[in-house]
Amino acid sequence: MIELRNIHFSYGDGFALKGFTLAVEKGSFNLLVGANGSGKTTLLKILAGLLPIRSGTIIIDGRIATDADLRELCCYVLHNPFEQIVGSTVEEDLAFGLENLGLRSEEIQENIETALKMFQLSEVRHANPFVLSGGLAQKLVIASLYLLKPEIFLLDEPTSMLDDTGVEELLQALRELKQLGKTIFVSTHEPKIFFGLATSVIHMSDGTIDFYGGIHEFLERRFEDVEC
Repeated sequence: MIELRNIHFSYGDGFALKGFTLAVEKGSFNLLVGANGSGKTTLLKILAGLLPIRSGTIIIDGRIATDADLRELCCYVLHNPFEQIVGSTVEEDLAFGLENLGLRSEEIQENIETALKMFQLSEVRHANPFVLSGGLAQKLVIASLYLLKPEIFLLDEPTSMLDDTGVEELLQALRELKQLGKTIFVSTHEPKIFFGLATSVIHMSDGTIDFYGGIHEFLERRFEDVEC
């Protein structure tokens, strides 16, 4: 179980999150929707341990999580994948985080082979990642983060730079993560893209939740700020 209890966060005088409270099951696939400025990105960055909460508590598996815990358990995927790529080839990018962990070269190579196969990147293993399509670049970022063994994946508007082919590449990567039992949060203005994978929808408004439930219930509510 992942719980956020009475979370408050402010960038200045006003609160971006106001008493935000939520509990989701591990292994769930959660869509975050709502108008710009509703707090979706702020929430993801707090879960990733990138922003300190002013008050409130985050509890994972019954234990209060520190910012350090969150940075270990969670990974944050930007809407622009090229901002998170560091290697000069796909293989080098996959190796980067593992090398920082101090793994032996044999272990690193085994992990790379696993990720290439799992995320269907073998054909581009020697390619310059900065000339990949947006969808393949997203898959590379997700694969690189997967090798660091996080439990929670946080994606912020991941389809905003993708064409239809890129969206399919992204969905393939997310299917792999879901099958592995990873917990996933996706902030999006295009929730229908993810309806085949999502287990719940969270609608945010002015820093709070005004809906949390299944897709069918969500569609019945007909929120004006969400295109379905």
